[in-house]
Amino acid sequence: MRTGFRIGVWVGGGVLVLVGACALLAFAFFHKFYPAAPAARYPPAHDLATAQRQDLDYFKRYFGLNRSYSPASLAEAKAVWRDTEGKAGALSPAQFDLAIMRMVALADAGHSQIYKPSLYATANRIPCRFYRFADGWYVVRAGPPCHALLGGKLLTLDGQPAATLADRMYAYSLGPRNHYDQYVSPFYLESPDLLHAAGLTPTTNGLTVAVRMRDGTSRQATIAADPPDPQAVKAGSDWTDAYSDAYLAPQRIAGEPADWATLLPRDAQMPLFLRDYGNPFHSTWWPETRTLYVQFRSNEDEPGHPIRPFIAHVEQAIKTDQPRFIVLDLRLDQGGNFTTTAGLMQHITTLSGSIGHVYVLTSAWTFSAGNISLALVKEHGGGKVTTIGEPVGDHLRIWAEGRGMQLPNSKLWAHYATGYEDYSKPCWGHRDCFWVMLFYPTHVQSFDPDVRVAYTFDDYLHGRDPLLDKALELAAKARL
Repeated sequence: MRTGFRIGVWVGGGVLVLVGACALLAFAFFHKFYPAAPAARYPPAHDLATAQRQDLDYFKRYFGLNRSYSPASLAEAKAVWRDTEGKAGALSPAQFDLAIMRMVALADAGHSQIYKPSLYATANRIPCRFYRFADGWYVVRAGPPCHALLGGKLLTLDGQPAATLADRMYAYSLGPRNHYDQYVSPFYLESPDLLHAAGLTPTTNGLTVAVRMRDGTSRQATIAADPPDPQAVKAGSDWTDAYSDAYLAPQRIAGEPADWATLLPRDAQMPLFLRDYGNPFHSTWWPETRTLYVQFRSNEDEPGHPIRPFIAHVEQAIKTDQPRFIVLDLRLDQGGNFTTTAGLMQHITTLSGSIGHVYVLTSAWTFSAGNISLALVKEHGGGKVTTIGEPVGDHLRIWAEGRGMQLPNSKLWAHYATGYEDYSKPCWGHRDCFWVMLFYPTHVQSFDPDVRVAYTFDDYLHGRDPLLDKALELAAKARL
């Protein structure tokens, strides 16, 4: 009995030590890579100067939280802070927003950004929705004042070439340029407040929009801006949260006004990658060619769509159907928790001996965990992987992870990056190497596609999918 008791004490003690060690490790992990910004405790601001000074005082903490600054860029950001603090109260809300955005942008990292929908709380926006295709920005969704411009290629705003305005506004985002062009530029080009605050357009109440229509004619209209929406920061609807990728599917977005119109009919037959856009996970099996199509637009659970059952379905489909080819569509995968999909990405070419090749589709929307998925497929693909499309939206060496902080008065939401990740080699020696990546080392030399294929407005208009077409063409040749 006494011996058994001693053994029980030792085992129990060992378990307690192990649990304690795991708890300490978990605490250290979250403290290092997901530190929370301190609570913003300020009395109500009764004037603009006080509100902006409070926001700036709180924002100072961002400099210590965001590890992606270089010493030089941090010094420049702090100089902008001092200049902005000296102008507090004299800046319009949009000018103040731009100053904060510039300080964040100087980190020059895709994950160090202002959450763009939070701009809706203070910046206005015209009721024209732009999407950037390979050949420029086009109006693909519109409120009544903009209906006549649907389908037009954006030429100028208040007489300034759209490309020139996008170039000038890049200073308030930085990071990979294709990421900016695809994700961010539509927010800026749609906002008279932001363009005027940057000194690029003459007024804040609207924009004169000039487009070239499909028949070659030009149209121009002066479009009044919709006012800022203070409720936008609460992210109460899909419409408020929408980035321009959601504009492509013609189905109504939850929260979208009933009088808004889409370029394509609501019941248009869309290519596979744009169907049922509310569901981020899709698969299709073509038995006649033994080809399995798998799409991820996220790497984590989305409302009403848990990811793990879908991954299990894909793994079972590979084992059961024995595909010869897999088309892995990551072109709209904007990230999430990469560990949910890591196992599938590591083993996708070996889950069945039948698999001859995997074709991975990418674009500038492929970002964050989407890029890690690509890196894992390339790392473990054993020469059976071909990437098709456009370059992804980030670099091989990045700063990611982290959390966000919201300024108490302007309500801007700024994300700070805390973990260093290197997909070209393990980052063991880096002080801020993200620990989880140590379990998923990769040695990828480039994220550039093996076969570059653009997605143009004409492709969208006529329901074509040139990336998928190229993958199926290459698979057909491989069967010969």
